[in-house]
Amino acid sequence: MSLYRPPITVLGATHYEHQTRAYLNVTPTQNSWYTVLDTTENVLLIWVRVKQTNDGAAAKSLAVRITVDGRTAQSGLVSCANNTNYFCYITEQEAVVVTTDVYNAGRYVAWHAKSAKVEVQFGDVPGTNQSLIAYVGYAKLKATTI
Repeated sequence: MSLYRPPITVLGATHYEHQTRAYLNVTPTQNSWYTVLDTTENVLLIWVRVKQTNDGAAAKSLAVRITVDGRTAQSGLVSCANNTNYFCYITEQEAVVVTTDVYNAGRYVAWHAKSAKVEVQFGDVPGTNQSLIAYVGYAKLKATTI
């Protein structure tokens, strides 16, 4: 006699399953947009982080554009110091803010979406050995099984 019981999918029950963070590391060109994450699955955007590095240790301008369910929020170009992490959040006015402030639960809110796209723009002439780096932490909606 077997006591094995196969997993059961609970009708209508779902949960978010964390995914390996989306990652971008490119040698950028001026005024080009680069896609970090583009998904049409039910998604929970948890955080967005960007930075740039170059041999001259010069500040360079970056912009972030986040599209959630067809609605786009975008930052202006922000001067970002060399090798410094910048975090992004959407304001109530649907603008993206790029800041060095670390995670703050009162400011950074996860974004629930059926589809989401996160893009980063490099706005300056690239420096020597220039890199544009971006990460997106996210989860996907999955059916719950027990």
